[in-house]
Amino acid sequence: MEIPMKRAKERGMALVMVLWVVSLMTIMAGSFSLSTQRESAVLRHAHERARAMALAEGAIYYAMLMLNIPDPKMRWQGDGRPYFWDAKGTPVRVRIQDEGGKIDLNVAQEPTLKAAFKLMGLGEEQINFLTDSILDWRDADDIKRPSGAEAPEYEARRINALPQNRQFLVMDEVQGVMGVNPELFRRMQSWFTLYSGIDGLDPSKAPREMLLSLTGGNPAAVEAVMQQRIQNLPVSLPPIQGINFSQAAGVSYSIMAEVIIDGDQHFGIIANVRRGAMAGNLPFTILRWRPYHQRSTSREEI
Repeated sequence: MEIPMKRAKERGMALVMVLWVVSLMTIMAGSFSLSTQRESAVLRHAHERARAMALAEGAIYYAMLMLNIPDPKMRWQGDGRPYFWDAKGTPVRVRIQDEGGKIDLNVAQEPTLKAAFKLMGLGEEQINFLTDSILDWRDADDIKRPSGAEAPEYEARRINALPQNRQFLVMDEVQGVMGVNPELFRRMQSWFTLYSGIDGLDPSKAPREMLLSLTGGNPAAVEAVMQQRIQNLPVSLPPIQGINFSQAAGVSYSIMAEVIIDGDQHFGIIANVRRGAMAGNLPFTILRWRPYHQRSTSREEI
C-alpha cells in the first residue's frame, strides 16, 4: 500500500510542477506580448514623428515657393492666416508671419519701445524700466540709463545673464533682460521681432493680438482688417503716437508648418527666412530653423 501512495504523491507533485511551469510560461508569454506591443507602439510613434517632421520640412520650402508666386490672388500672404498643404493625403498646416508687422527689438528706438509697451497695457514705471533695460542690453557701453540696468545691477540681483552690449541674436535672449518674466516674454513674441530691420511696423501684417491694441481694443475693427487682408485690399489704421507705420514688409518671414498626429500631438518646424538667394538657388536665406513638439492642450500659436 505504501508504494501506490508514494506514486500518487509523486504524480501529485509532478502535476503541481507542471501547473507551476505552465503558469510561469503564461506570465512570461503575456509579459513578452505586452513588451512587444509597447515596442511596436514606440516604433510606430517614432515613424509617425519622423514622417511628420519630414512633411513639415517640405511644407516650409513649399511656403517659400508660394510666397514668390507672381499672381497676388494665388500668392500666400504673411499675415498669419492658416494655409493647408496636402502632402500625399496628410494635411500640413502652415502659417506665415511677415516680420514687418512686428517691432524690431534691435532697431526700435526709445519712443517706439515705450509706445509699444504702453499699448500692451504696462504701467509707466515698468515701461521706463523695460525700455531702458533693453537699450542698455544692446548698446555698446556700460553706462546705465536712468531707469535701466547694466552689469552691476544684474550682479546685485544675482542674475547670471548679463547685458551683452550688442544686438539680440535670438528672441530667447530677451528672457535674460531684467524685468522680462515668462508671461511678459510670451506676450512680447506677438509684438516684437529681430528681423524686420525697421523702426516701426506695417499694420497690414500685424498679428491679431497687436491689431487689437492698435485699434483701441475694437474687435470689429480687427475683423474688418482681417477681411481687407483676405480680399487683398489696402489696410490703413489711425496713427499711433510713437510708432511709425510703414509699408516695408515682404522681406523677412516666420514660417510655421505642423502635422497633427494622435489627435493632439503637434510636430512641426518654425523657420525664420529672409528674401535673398542662398545655396541651391532658393529665393530665401534661412536665418533660423527649429523643430518643436507640443500637445494641443498646452501649445501656443506663433
